[in-house]
Amino acid sequence: LRSEAWQTTARPTSPSTRLRCGYSRIPRGSGTGVATALSAARAGLDRLRGAGRTPTGRTGTPSAPAPAPARTPGARTSPAAPPSASLAGVSPATSSAGAPDGFLGLVNPARAAVGSPPVALDARLTAAAHGHATGMAAQGRLGSEGANGLSLYQRVIAGGYAYLTIGEHLVSGPRTPAEFVEYCLSNEQSRSTLHDPAFTETGLAYVADSRSGTLYWTALWARPLTPGGLAQTAAEVIALTNAERASAGLPPLAPDPLLTTAAQAHSADMVARAFYSHTSPDGSEPWHRAAAAGSTRRTIGENIACGQRSAAEVVRGWMNSPGHRANILKPAFTHIGVGFAGGGAAGTYWTQLFGA
Repeated sequence: LRSEAWQTTARPTSPSTRLRCGYSRIPRGSGTGVATALSAARAGLDRLRGAGRTPTGRTGTPSAPAPAPARTPGARTSPAAPPSASLAGVSPATSSAGAPDGFLGLVNPARAAVGSPPVALDARLTAAAHGHATGMAAQGRLGSEGANGLSLYQRVIAGGYAYLTIGEHLVSGPRTPAEFVEYCLSNEQSRSTLHDPAFTETGLAYVADSRSGTLYWTALWARPLTPGGLAQTAAEVIALTNAERASAGLPPLAPDPLLTTAAQAHSADMVARAFYSHTSPDGSEPWHRAAAAGSTRRTIGENIACGQRSAAEVVRGWMNSPGHRANILKPAFTHIGVGFAGGGAAGTYWTQLFGA
């Protein structure tokens, strides 16, 4: 889990105290000339198409190195599949420009067997899968980042597909779609991604390494972003947060549209400008973003996280971290806004903004 916590009870003209995972200090003065994060997010999307910079995520402990994002049920990198002795003499195509024939006929019965809805093929996911498989074949290794530094998630977003949740299989070795699916069902970790009921669309491609002949496969699984889906995801985060407060004997937090605007803008900005921090590249802090959205609340707190694939996972991670838990269970907070954006190096970026 990569996440940070921040809170302040200061007016804009007074010194403020920032809490990051239990550590507090006096921040630099900032906030002059704050640009709206939504405008930066829109401009940054164009830069993502040719960039692919890695965000500078931190845990908030100055002396501790930042951990790598935790692998989750929605994001899988599979090891190379063992070769099959029964494949001698098989000569498959060197690549699949589109999803291989029969793929849905293999995965949807497997999903139906565990009660998950069927998935449909999406051309944008298939194109992103093909581009990523091409990069892995050229490098001769599995990985979630291409040779140009563009992450798989950035490739998906740059291709015009916005998502609420995403997962992937990266596999080398199988020679047919049937063997690829068989391998994905052979262990619990990769099977959980194929079976995940949250996914509604998929894309699959393979490309052969011209030196060894090994096929490199990329399967993408996603649920597309919709206004209703985004609102539901935010509502789930709020409901889970309020459940934790109720367990601690605290009143629920009320949704605040202005805090929601600021939180959503910050998540989108972290994706668009490829950073991971409470401090935006223009120097703005949570207080400044809340004020820019029109909020007049005097007490502001913020939790951020990246890499989690569901509301339950991100709230669970925050509750397992002292600094974030303190924000969620702070008695003085009365209102909340939640933001989510897909893309970037980590795949998902979450923001909780608290106010009183």
